[in-house]
Parts: sequence; C-alpha cells; structure tokens
Amino acid sequence: MHRFYLSALGTLALAAGMAPAQAQSVQVYGRVISSVNSVRTGDVRQTHLEDNGSKLGFRGVEDLGGGLAAQFGVEMGFDTSSGVNTKPPLRNSYVGLKGGFGALALGRLDSGTPVGSPIFSQALSIINLAPNDAGATQIGPNYLNLRNRTSNGIGYVSPHMAGFVLRGRFYFRGPPDDVGAENGAKSLDLGLSYANGPWRTGISYGRDSRPGGLLPNEFSRKWQAGLRYDIGWVAPYVLLGRDSYANTATSRRNADYWLLGVKFAHQAHAVVLNVMQRDVQTSRTAKRPRQQLAYTYALSKRTEFQAFYDHDKVDSSKPQLDKRVFGVGLRHDF
Repeated sequence: MHRFYLSALGTLALAAGMAPAQAQSVQVYGRVISSVNSVRTGDVRQTHLEDNGSKLGFRGVEDLGGGLAAQFGVEMGFDTSSGVNTKPPLRNSYVGLKGGFGALALGRLDSGTPVGSPIFSQALSIINLAPNDAGATQIGPNYLNLRNRTSNGIGYVSPHMAGFVLRGRFYFRGPPDDVGAENGAKSLDLGLSYANGPWRTGISYGRDSRPGGLLPNEFSRKWQAGLRYDIGWVAPYVLLGRDSYANTATSRRNADYWLLGVKFAHQAHAVVLNVMQRDVQTSRTAKRPRQQLAYTYALSKRTEFQAFYDHDKVDSSKPQLDKRVFGVGLRHDF
C-alpha cells in the first residue's frame, strides 16, 4: 500500500512539473492533528494518543479559456499515532468543471472538494467544532448525521447570488463496508445557505431510497436548519434537525436533535462551548445529551495548541455508557 502511495505521489509530481505553468497549477496541502486523551467510560479509564483527522492532498486547476476551468484532486487520510491509512484510504477523489454556472464535480466527494457538501458544509458555516470533527470530539457524521463524505457522487454548487449559495449532490450507494460497490440505493442532498454581514443561516434536506424499500431502522430523510450571528469577539449559533427512519415497533420514526453553541475569540485565543441533544433512534424514550468545551491558542498561522473536554452520555437509559474525555494536543496545517 505504501509503495502505491509513493508511486502515485511521484506520478502527480511529475505531471505537475510537465504542465505549462500558465495553464495548470497543482497544490500540495494537508494537516497533522494529534492529542493525548484521558478517557473514562463508566468506571473504566484509559489514556492514549489519538489522531484527529490528519490528511495529505493534491488539488489543481487548469484554465480552459472562456471563463471555464477544470478542477481535480486526491486527498488521503492517515493516523498520526500509528501511520496506518484510513479505510478507505482516499478521503476524496474528484474531477470537475467550474465557470459562470458554478462548479460541478464527479467522484468521491466531501466538504474539501470545490462543490462542498450540501449538509455538512452548511452546518460548519454556522457552528464551530470543539475543536475537531474527528477523534473524541467528532459530531458531524456520527452524532448530527451531516452526510459529508460519499462515493459515486455527482455534486454541484452555484455561484454566489445576493448572499445565497445552493449545493446539491446525488450519489449511488452500496453496502457501508464497501464504498466502491453499488446495489441500487440512491441518495440526494440539497442545501441552501445565506450570508450577509454578521448573519449566517441555511436549510438543508437529504433523502435515501432503496429498491424494494428501506431496511429496518435505515435512514430515510433529513431536514436541518441553523442560524449564527457574529458580534465581534463572540458568536452564538443554533442548529436544529430531524432525521427520519424506517422504524420498527421498538424504535423511533423521527430522531430530533439540536445544538446550541457560542465561540469567544480574542487575538490568538479562542473558546468554543457546545451543548447538544439527540434522540436515540433505536429507543422509544432514550436521549443522547452531550457537552463540549474547547480552548485553542494559535502559536502561528499554521500551528495551534488544543485542549478540550467532551461529555457524551451516549444513551440516557444506559448509564454505563457515559463517556468523558479530556485531551490536549497540537494541529499543524501545511
């Protein structure tokens, strides 16, 4: 696997060097984030090193003339604590076009691609993470179900229109353990965002379908809306949503969630507080309350110190699942 990556990196570097400088540009980018976490689940306590979303990527653009440009990119994920690649190894891989119509991309898509993610990108324009959407403090895919990274996708983002931006994504799905496979299931995500001065807001919708009908407790559709207001050094925000499922007699049809948060920022210092709650879909009555507090200090434009606390009750009907995490770490972007 590592030989494959070295060969791929060499090929991309060679292609970048051979391309005319005035027509094509290729950027190498990435980040390394790691923390030491103290984790207590019920009465069990552990301390370990954890990766928080490290990545290495290549993205580029070629001017095709007439206001049209080609865009392409490949981004891989890895675990800083072990050196192991993520599964699947590529976080995104895409090719697309941009012009006066906006941008269109094909491939494995997420918020890091030019078209963004209709639900995830919208949410992260409104809320703040505390401090990463990976590792112990991850809330995007596993808590809020923001449907960020998908394979076999076709994505679109409109140009800015008086503060409005429309995103859409259609993708063919398969079994969750094999992102390259397709089995007839399809998904559609739509998101409309608006920004004007200190205000940011948005509403999004997602829907899944499967030949023969959805499986028991499988996700069906989603509605989400949020609002943020930046008041100088403080920014309060709220995010609300409802996920619907093909429920059974012992599970919920609708799982509601909400998140209230605020960010305080002054020079190199920032504090984020998030309080949230989600219905446990597999239970008729259980809730999943969660609280997060994070402090970050910018050591430079690229390097950041992080400290965070996360309390996730997981399931209010099962106190032994109560999880508390305290972590300190570093993030470097390049």
